[in-house]
Amino acid sequence: MAQVIAIGEFSGELNGRDGHILYREAAKEIPIYWELSIHEELDGSRSYGVSVTCDFQYWARPKAEPISEKHQLEILAALREWLHAQGKRSSVDLPKDSSEDSGNCLYKDCHRRQIKGVYYCRHHFDLSCLMNIR
Repeated sequence: MAQVIAIGEFSGELNGRDGHILYREAAKEIPIYWELSIHEELDGSRSYGVSVTCDFQYWARPKAEPISEKHQLEILAALREWLHAQGKRSSVDLPKDSSEDSGNCLYKDCHRRQIKGVYYCRHHFDLSCLMNIR
Protein backbone atom coordinates (compact mmCIF):
# COMPACT_ATOMS: atom_id res chain seq x y z
CA MET A 1 0.00 0.00 0.00
CA ALA A 2 1.55 3.30 -1.08
CA GLN A 3 0.28 6.83 -0.65
CA VAL A 4 1.58 9.90 -2.42
CA ILE A 5 2.34 12.89 -0.19
CA ALA A 6 3.16 16.33 -1.54
CA ILE A 7 6.93 15.83 -1.29
CA GLY A 8 7.36 12.09 -1.79
CA GLU A 9 5.84 8.67 -1.24
CA PHE A 10 5.55 6.43 1.81
CA SER A 11 4.95 2.70 1.54
CA GLY A 12 4.83 -0.17 3.96
CA GLU A 13 2.51 -2.17 6.16
CA LEU A 14 1.97 -1.42 9.83
CA ASN A 15 1.10 -4.99 10.78
CA GLY A 16 2.86 -7.15 13.33
CA ARG A 17 5.27 -6.00 16.03
CA ASP A 18 7.69 -3.93 13.97
CA GLY A 19 8.88 -3.16 10.48
CA HIS A 20 9.92 -0.43 8.11
CA ILE A 21 8.11 2.29 6.26
CA LEU A 22 9.95 3.30 3.10
CA TYR A 23 10.02 6.96 2.11
CA ARG A 24 10.92 7.63 -1.54
CA GLU A 25 11.51 10.89 -3.28
CA ALA A 26 12.76 10.72 -6.88
CA ALA A 27 15.82 8.39 -6.75
CA LYS A 28 16.29 8.89 -2.99
CA GLU A 29 14.98 6.80 -0.10
CA ILE A 30 14.97 6.40 3.66
CA PRO A 31 13.79 3.35 5.62
CA ILE A 32 11.88 4.42 8.74
CA TYR A 33 11.82 1.86 11.54
CA TRP A 34 8.63 1.45 13.58
CA GLU A 35 7.49 -0.85 16.37
CA LEU A 36 4.21 -1.44 18.13
CA SER A 37 3.65 0.78 21.18
CA ILE A 38 1.01 1.31 23.82
CA HIS A 39 -0.33 4.80 24.51
CA GLU A 40 -1.74 5.65 27.91
CA GLU A 41 -4.89 7.74 27.58
CA LEU A 42 -5.92 10.49 30.00
CA ASP A 43 -8.77 8.31 31.29
CA GLY A 44 -6.34 5.49 32.13
CA SER A 45 -7.23 3.32 29.15
CA ARG A 46 -4.68 2.14 26.62
CA SER A 47 -4.57 2.28 22.86
CA TYR A 48 -2.10 0.85 20.38
CA GLY A 49 0.04 2.85 18.01
CA VAL A 50 3.55 2.88 16.64
CA SER A 51 6.83 4.21 17.94
CA VAL A 52 8.77 5.66 15.01
CA THR A 53 12.52 6.23 14.70
CA CYS A 54 13.00 9.39 12.64
CA ASP A 55 16.63 9.39 11.59
CA PHE A 56 16.31 11.73 8.64
CA GLN A 57 19.80 13.27 8.63
CA TYR A 58 21.04 11.26 5.64
CA TRP A 59 19.49 9.43 2.71
CA ALA A 60 20.02 5.68 2.72
CA ARG A 61 20.10 5.87 -1.06
CA PRO A 62 22.15 7.65 -2.32
CA LYS A 63 24.24 6.55 0.59
CA ALA A 64 25.06 9.20 3.21
CA GLU A 65 23.82 12.21 1.21
CA PRO A 66 22.78 14.78 3.86
CA ILE A 67 19.21 16.08 4.21
CA SER A 68 18.71 19.69 5.25
CA GLU A 69 16.97 20.36 8.56
CA LYS A 70 14.15 22.13 6.71
CA HIS A 71 13.59 19.09 4.50
CA GLN A 72 13.75 16.73 7.49
CA LEU A 73 10.91 18.71 9.08
CA GLU A 74 8.91 18.52 5.84
CA ILE A 75 9.35 14.73 5.77
CA LEU A 76 8.30 14.56 9.44
CA ALA A 77 5.11 16.53 8.71
CA ALA A 78 4.32 14.27 5.74
CA LEU A 79 5.00 11.16 7.85
CA ARG A 80 2.53 12.38 10.48
CA GLU A 81 -0.10 12.80 7.76
CA TRP A 82 0.62 9.36 6.32
CA LEU A 83 0.43 7.65 9.72
CA HIS A 84 -2.82 9.47 10.48
CA ALA A 85 -4.25 8.30 7.12
CA GLN A 86 -3.31 4.74 8.16
CA GLY A 87 -5.34 5.22 11.36
CA LYS A 88 -2.26 5.00 13.61
CA ARG A 89 -1.21 7.09 16.57
CA SER A 90 2.52 7.52 16.81
CA SER A 91 5.38 8.72 18.95
CA VAL A 92 5.75 11.73 16.63
CA ASP A 93 2.14 12.95 16.90
CA LEU A 94 1.60 16.55 17.87
CA PRO A 95 -0.11 17.07 21.22
CA LYS A 96 -3.92 17.06 20.94
CA ASP A 97 -3.96 20.67 22.14
CA SER A 98 -1.10 22.38 20.32
CA SER A 99 -2.14 25.90 21.27
CA GLU A 100 0.52 28.11 22.82
CA ASP A 101 0.97 28.52 26.55
CA SER A 102 2.18 31.67 28.29
CA GLY A 103 5.68 30.34 29.04
CA ASN A 104 8.69 30.58 26.75
CA CYS A 105 10.20 27.53 25.08
CA LEU A 106 12.91 26.04 27.29
CA TYR A 107 15.21 25.17 24.40
CA LYS A 108 18.42 27.20 24.59
CA ASP A 109 17.67 30.88 23.97
CA CYS A 110 14.37 30.39 22.16
CA HIS A 111 11.78 33.08 22.89
CA ARG A 112 8.83 31.39 21.21
CA ARG A 113 5.84 30.33 23.32
CA GLN A 114 5.57 26.75 24.62
CA ILE A 115 2.95 24.36 23.31
CA LYS A 116 0.32 23.94 26.02
CA GLY A 117 1.48 21.21 28.42
CA VAL A 118 4.88 20.85 26.70
CA TYR A 119 8.17 22.57 27.49
CA TYR A 120 8.98 23.34 23.85
CA CYS A 121 7.59 25.55 21.09
CA ARG A 122 6.23 23.85 17.96
CA HIS A 123 9.56 24.17 16.11
CA HIS A 124 11.62 22.58 18.89
CA PHE A 125 8.95 19.94 19.54
CA ASP A 126 9.29 18.92 15.89
CA LEU A 127 13.10 18.86 16.16
CA SER A 128 12.80 16.68 19.28
CA CYS A 129 10.92 14.10 17.19
CA LEU A 130 13.91 13.72 14.89
CA MET A 131 16.53 11.13 15.82
CA ASN A 132 19.24 13.49 17.05
CA ILE A 133 17.93 16.45 19.03
CA ARG A 134 19.91 19.52 18.09
